[in-house]
Amino acid sequence: MQHFIKTALLAAMLVAPGLAVAAGGHTDAGHSEASHGHSDMGQGPIREYRELTPQEATIQAVLDTYGRAMEQRSVEIMEQAVIPGDFSTIESGYPNWSWEDFRDNHLKIEMAAVSDVSYDIALILGEFQGSLGFAIFRYTAGGTVQGRKTGITGLGTAILEATDAGWRIHHLHTSAPRNQLEAMEQGTH
Repeated sequence: MQHFIKTALLAAMLVAPGLAVAAGGHTDAGHSEASHGHSDMGQGPIREYRELTPQEATIQAVLDTYGRAMEQRSVEIMEQAVIPGDFSTIESGYPNWSWEDFRDNHLKIEMAAVSDVSYDIALILGEFQGSLGFAIFRYTAGGTVQGRKTGITGLGTAILEATDAGWRIHHLHTSAPRNQLEAMEQGTH
């Protein structure tokens, strides 16, 4: 329960008035979009139109570690991207409320079932606010399942937290368009 409350509080802090993340930018107490180095999210991943700021590069590095863990099918690398004792995820409506649940009932099963994995995460918007941060990103994942090539592209959000080991993902939420998910289930994608 404490984990759920912490996650809810983190989420509330990140979408509180003054951040207006969903609107594509924010202004708060003298901070404009321009002062944070980001603009309209409709432009897509930052790396497609400008250099990342140092903050954004740190966030992208954490996301890259997550992607590398998927590509190398490595739980050990994944533990360098997330907070193992305090991590949750929701993937297209399916939650894993703890690291152990995600690791044992999702990640290891997925890693065993998929080969030739490619996993790219591209930051669209992100910043730090004290010891918390957020990321909005596009992901593209592909691989081979039972001899069949498959892939999916979607959007995600991450809540990041500063830890003694550096910035790590506290909560991750990804979703993909329903038609892609249905095609994967039917084996037509």
